[in-house]
Amino acid sequence: MSTKSEEKKSTTSSNGSEGSNGSDGAKGSNSSKKKSGVSKLKIVGCVCAAIEFILSVFFIYFAISTQVVPMKYALIAGIVLGIFPILVVLMQMSKKTGIVGIVLSILIMAIVGYGIYLVRHANKALDKVTGTTTEITVVNAYVKKADPANSINEAVDNKYKFGILKVSERDKVNETIGDIEKTHSTKLDITEYNSIYEIVSALDSGEIKAFICSAAFVSALDGSEEYQHYSEGLKIIMEKQVETEVKIEEKPEKEETPKQAGTFCMYISGIDTFGSVSAKSRSDVNIIAVVNRNTRQILLVTTPRDFYVPLSISDGSPDKLTHAGIYGIEVSMETLEMVYDISLDYYLRMNFTGFIDIIDALGGVDVYSQYSFSTRMGYDSFHYDSGTNHLAGRAALAFARERHSFGDGDFQRGRNQMAVIKGVIAAMESSQLLKNFSAVMEELSDSFETNMSKSEVGEIVQEQLQTDKEWNVISYEVLGTPDMKVCYTGGGNASVVVPNWDSVEYIKGVMNRVLNGDILTQEEVTENSPK
Repeated sequence: MSTKSEEKKSTTSSNGSEGSNGSDGAKGSNSSKKKSGVSKLKIVGCVCAAIEFILSVFFIYFAISTQVVPMKYALIAGIVLGIFPILVVLMQMSKKTGIVGIVLSILIMAIVGYGIYLVRHANKALDKVTGTTTEITVVNAYVKKADPANSINEAVDNKYKFGILKVSERDKVNETIGDIEKTHSTKLDITEYNSIYEIVSALDSGEIKAFICSAAFVSALDGSEEYQHYSEGLKIIMEKQVETEVKIEEKPEKEETPKQAGTFCMYISGIDTFGSVSAKSRSDVNIIAVVNRNTRQILLVTTPRDFYVPLSISDGSPDKLTHAGIYGIEVSMETLEMVYDISLDYYLRMNFTGFIDIIDALGGVDVYSQYSFSTRMGYDSFHYDSGTNHLAGRAALAFARERHSFGDGDFQRGRNQMAVIKGVIAAMESSQLLKNFSAVMEELSDSFETNMSKSEVGEIVQEQLQTDKEWNVISYEVLGTPDMKVCYTGGGNASVVVPNWDSVEYIKGVMNRVLNGDILTQEEVTENSPK
């Protein structure tokens, strides 16, 4: 009896022991799984924090490399972005905060990653537009649009007679002719002419069947009274681009008017071309910006495109200022230096036609028109009402180029161009720029270039970001009288603006006052101007 009883107790005890061990094993297994899950979550959180930290370092590096972000701002951004990875790691202490930390880290990674993309895009654009010291001469071979020849090969094979200019851009033209003759193992039949007008006259009469010259001269032809839109009746059968160095010679400071530290003068040129911004072409916008960074003052002096003055390469023969651009931006700068007796330190060249894509990327711009008028550009017609007009790219360009609709044509065109520029600036200050940042930056990089270095641009931008002082911007439009005169380029009569030399002398004095630190107002500059 006692043996059975002991066996039963022993069995019961054994079974009880087994049940207890099974329960503890299940709890231990669940606990182990929970610990494993939390451990994996911590690993994921720490990896996210590490990636977030690396992206933040790259973002700060690329922001500094633009040279426009002040170092103190970069340090502040670095400290803020450095705190987040630490916070994410600390949040991994518990499951609930750990998940929140991972979500936060992913969100910050997405924002910083997009920031890196934008900053790199901006940096590439700055690299492309700053420090430019080259220019492109586009040399084309032209025939009539109805001519059966569609290539230079066909023209050479059919022994076309070619016309060329005697002097202008002769080295580039000779290089082009040499290439053609070498390729075809033949000698071209060439006749020299004194002007582009003589060449097209010979083409129209059948004396020649083709001509070779810089595309800038054909552009100038389009701007003349007699041959407006003449290029629309031509066909390009060959194009050659020749890159040359822009040589801006340093001039000694004048003892009577030395430049103060923190001041400079920049030539802003708006070229009239649908090609590369580096291509030589007429300059339709001619603005001198006199900048005094000490007094935060900018004087913008606009010179009419048809200003009738000697060019630096014309041996005293007068011409339209716009034609100076045909010979290169350094000729435009030298000519303006002769007119205003001032030294120009930098240039900024903008392709006005490049505004088409910029404006379209911005969703159009609001432009104020003083008058109601209609115009056409190519095969498109446009109408503008007096007041504010919302304009797409081509409409804005046609607005900026029109002058024949106004009594003071060239002067009003200058005002309209400034209205378009103001419209673009206003659009860029709006949310549209952020919405289309990449597209706008891409178009800007193809439409602007300057010989000012990236570091010099960055220094000015940093200075602007770190000061609360606003710029005092004043402007002046040099006066003149419309007339018809013989021009150096072409040798024929063309519409010009004969300078009001009292106006020129007056603004020369104003320029020197700005450089010397005098604080001026728009009213003062306008009221004291010769009438």
